[in-house]
Amino acid sequence: MADIPTFFDKTMLMKYDFNVDDIFGTEIDESYHIKNLSIPEDQKKICKSYLKSILLGYNHTYIQHLLSKYGTHSNICLPLVHKWEGSVSVNNMVILSNPDDVERICKRHIKKAPIFTSFLNTSIISTTDNDDWKEQRQKMNMAFIPKLSLQKIFPISQKRASECLERLRDISEHFTKEINMSDFFLQETQAQLQVAMFGFSSEFEQNTNKRIRNAFAGIETEYVHEFSQEALQEALSSDGPLSKMFHKVEDREKALGNMLIFAFAGHDTTGHTLTWLLYELCKQPTYQIELQREIDEYWKNHSKETYSSFKELPFMTKCITETLRLWPALANGTYRELEEDEHIIGIDGEKVFVPKGTYVQIMNWTRHRDSELWGEDVDIFNPHREFQPSEIWNYEGFNSYNVSSERYSPFTYGPRNCIGKNFSHMEMRLILLHIFKHFT
Repeated sequence: MADIPTFFDKTMLMKYDFNVDDIFGTEIDESYHIKNLSIPEDQKKICKSYLKSILLGYNHTYIQHLLSKYGTHSNICLPLVHKWEGSVSVNNMVILSNPDDVERICKRHIKKAPIFTSFLNTSIISTTDNDDWKEQRQKMNMAFIPKLSLQKIFPISQKRASECLERLRDISEHFTKEINMSDFFLQETQAQLQVAMFGFSSEFEQNTNKRIRNAFAGIETEYVHEFSQEALQEALSSDGPLSKMFHKVEDREKALGNMLIFAFAGHDTTGHTLTWLLYELCKQPTYQIELQREIDEYWKNHSKETYSSFKELPFMTKCITETLRLWPALANGTYRELEEDEHIIGIDGEKVFVPKGTYVQIMNWTRHRDSELWGEDVDIFNPHREFQPSEIWNYEGFNSYNVSSERYSPFTYGPRNCIGKNFSHMEMRLILLHIFKHFT
């Protein structure tokens, strides 16, 4: 088991047998049975199935399948094989799905499980040191404050979005051939990140955009390290709000890790949200027409987009909110380590003691698709469903605070919620305004 593949080892993944027999029950196996939390099935088989679901990318639906047997609101415990800190280990992983526990645990225990440290060093998303995280977050918050930062780069983001028509025309050879809209959106969000948030040159963006996206997708993965070095160097001569965070580098490994996480999370989540939204609007054209009418009315009232006028797009907000519910960008949510002993609700509904140091996973997918929380139409795209005010900015259409509730956490819960959520919402609205201005 010393050669557990990573997400990027596509060839190895296809050949891997996920056999845990040689480590389960040995001295490196620190998992143990927790009454009323551990799944009452063969733990070796569960361990193998769980590992397979993680490495092959269907962990969210695997957990959903288990909860369909043990209760959609159940918190459960599974034995997890991982190589987070260099060597293979087996530990308990408590998966939290009960809406009475998730927000409290996430806000109270901000220490991350070391899931990303081997790849992202001590970046803001991977550091397990709370003081380190707070220091990084405080510095980086400045890059995402609406009045101080986002409104200043708004014209750059606006210009890139306004060029969508031209690029779609070129890619489709004057609209004569089909194109991959998922790839298009990922290209656009990576470009928005580079030219607006980092202030990188157009030449740098054009030279690196496709290559870094390919690397994240498993093609020539060695480029991720080359890119992080190049991007860090580019940041030194750029004055975008994110680049300014890298002008004084005291810890190079930390800086390289942050560069990679921004390059990935700063485009992948937003690009896929746009893709799923477009997919749902194609399936349900009545909603597409409703959105187009709202956008047409917007353009009648505005010759140019403004940050403050996004509140005039309430249906667009509903569409984005519903997409983030049905197709959460982070289906698997976030991973934490309990910083003190806890009591959480077990499979039978009774409280269970869980000790300090236990790893927990706060899922999004299972709560976002829980019919008891959302209604029987939970698997259907319905932007007119009744959201709680905290889930949709009190129906104001656009705002900047973190949207969440006990059943909904697309950007996870504070204080360690997604730092780039405001930029994501801004660029999505700009891109959608131009796409649906010109296209059905």
